Amino acid sequence: MNPEYVCIHHSLTKDGLVVDTVAIRRYHKEVMGWSDIGYHWLIEDVNGVTTLQVGRPRTMPGAHCKEAGMNQRSFGICVVGNFDLAPPPLRTLHYLRDFVWAIMVNYAIPVQKVIGHREAGLMAGFDWRKGQYKSCPGKLFPLAGLRLLLTGGASP
Repeated sequence: MNPEYVCIHHSLTKDGLVVDTVAIRRYHKEVMGWSDIGYHWLIEDVNGVTTLQVGRPRTMPGAHCKEAGMNQRSFGICVVGNFDLAPPPLRTLHYLRDFVWAIMVNYAIPVQKVIGHREAGLMAGFDWRKGQYKSCPGKLFPLAGLRLLLTGGASP
């Protein structure tokens, strides 16, 4: 796989007390019938500790966003949480920034191609603000702030 984009998601879960990656993987495999979890990586904040969980192999297309062909064109990263209800913790954003930066460097992906799932929907002609599509990675997820952090700007 030769990714052009990094596509950011949220899980719509909210507990932050247990590792949700296991349950998400089980759901994707057993309920959705996929060969593996849809994301390449997941970032979780459990009891105040932010960790990286490995999803499907980097060499395998994702199953995280079919719009604009993103499953084949991007790495999918899910930040565990429901960011329609609250923004992600700053430590989680900084962790995500550091991880996405490494991907950008290793795969020559420009910051403009670090997108949220909803932006892939916009590319396909669906507007989440009009209720036509998902708000993923959440209405309160600071995508512009993440891109600013990736360019060395101030915190969101």
